[in-house]
Amino acid sequence: MKRIVYLVLKSTSDSIHVLEEIRNDGYNATLISTESLRHAIDDLPEERHFFNLRHVEAIKNNESIFCLFVVDEEKLDHLKEVVRRDTNNFKKVNGFMFSTPIEDFEGSI
Repeated sequence: MKRIVYLVLKSTSDSIHVLEEIRNDGYNATLISTESLRHAIDDLPEERHFFNLRHVEAIKNNESIFCLFVVDEEKLDHLKEVVRRDTNNFKKVNGFMFSTPIEDFEGSI
């Protein structure tokens, strides 16, 4: 069975390092630039895009990075450990993660 892992990281230079380490451990994800409701209301909304890891350095500091992973269930614990290790349990880089099972999956990921 496959699982979806949702990971949100505050955009900092440390978060770029975390994403590079996750990639080096063999994982891939879809990344989306997002911002908190507080910043969306306080600031003028801007156009948001899907983007690639090489574009992550251009993200403004008040933004977050939303990562969507699709992994086999047997790799779930390892991915979570990689995230915990590289974020120092979300103390080095603020954020959160959670996962849900995928009931129906088709594709070549």
